[in-house]
Amino acid sequence: MKKGMESKVAFINEENSFKAKSVIWWLWSSTAWGIVSMFLVIWCFHHYRG
Repeated sequence: MKKGMESKVAFINEENSFKAKSVIWWLWSSTAWGIVSMFLVIWCFHHYRG
């Protein structure tokens, strides 16, 4: 019974770790996308209005 509970706890910890990593990756990618988008907008204004 103890082994079964330990394996369930290990699975839950691995699942939470995977979810945490996916959230971190989503935050990094959305931040990078925002920075690139702002750069492109500023570049377009300077290029076409400058």
